[in-house]
Amino acid sequence: MKLFDVRMSPNCRKVRILARELGLALETVAVSLSDARAGAHLAANPLGKVPTLVEDDGFTLWESGAILLYLAERAGSALLPEDARARADMHRWLFFAATHVQPWMSVLGQERIIKPRRGGTPDPVLCAYAERELARFLPILDERVSERAFLVGPYTVADIAVGAGLEDSELRGVALPSGLAAWRERLRARPAWADPDPS
Repeated sequence: MKLFDVRMSPNCRKVRILARELGLALETVAVSLSDARAGAHLAANPLGKVPTLVEDDGFTLWESGAILLYLAERAGSALLPEDARARADMHRWLFFAATHVQPWMSVLGQERIIKPRRGGTPDPVLCAYAERELARFLPILDERVSERAFLVGPYTVADIAVGAGLEDSELRGVALPSGLAAWRERLRARPAWADPDPS
């Protein structure tokens, strides 16, 4: 099983963390952002993005949330709640983060990390807009994890998906509220969150 991967991508990191949690052998294939938008990778993922999972039999899956759910379901993992309501709650947080948090964290990553590395200057209007949106939605996450150890109660796929997207928030200019910062430390304490090759 191969994961086409950009090391700095939070979406790729989610999949690597889950694979370690599940004890899955996952061969990572490093691609650059420009390589992802061309050639063979583009044939596997028409979005020209990462991550892309390719099974030995050719089954190909993209979108990090779909990959996480597929791998956890395939493994019969306890990281997916059995109870229908708990599973719906887990899905809620997956969709919440994908819709209301990750897009704005991505904007800030593009503007404050990637663009300066390429000699560009962050767009203050875009950054301000992203910060306003995050100011609306991060307090909802903060309240949730201030009331319990993990998003659904037990540690689930939702914690991996949401947490990986907030790991480098300070580099993006986002200071996490105290509850989220403490939750992030609980996640980082898990062995699977220690990246064996952080380069």
